[in-house]
Amino acid sequence: MTSSGHPSDRVWLTPLLNRIANVAGEEAAIALGRARPGERVYVPEHVTADHWLVQVVGLEAAEKIAAAYGSMRIEIPQAIAGDKRRRAAAIADLIEKGYSTNEIVRALGVSQNTVAEHRRKRPQADPQLKLL
Repeated sequence: MTSSGHPSDRVWLTPLLNRIANVAGEEAAIALGRARPGERVYVPEHVTADHWLVQVVGLEAAEKIAAAYGSMRIEIPQAIAGDKRRRAAAIADLIEKGYSTNEIVRALGVSQNTVAEHRRKRPQADPQLKLL
């Protein structure tokens, strides 16, 4: 169960980062939000290998972002990593939806230990209810 095909599952991303993820992929959106949080940047219509956007997200993703946002100035929101409550809510949401630890790590950019800790702290279902 991956999140790549389900934009509505990306509750941890802001609306703009969700739109960027739809165009260029979740990894590119998260990388952009981590590299340039809060910055207003100009996106050219065409990127070259030495452009900062290519350095952050890779050539293919940068070309997709340029095709969608070329000649625009956009303000890059912060990726999930800076907001502990949103990150915790996103981890809980993905655990509830049945995502694996590795899928959550890839989607949110958190560590395996962070996801494991959240799984340990989750309330467990009452085993007695299974008997009824």
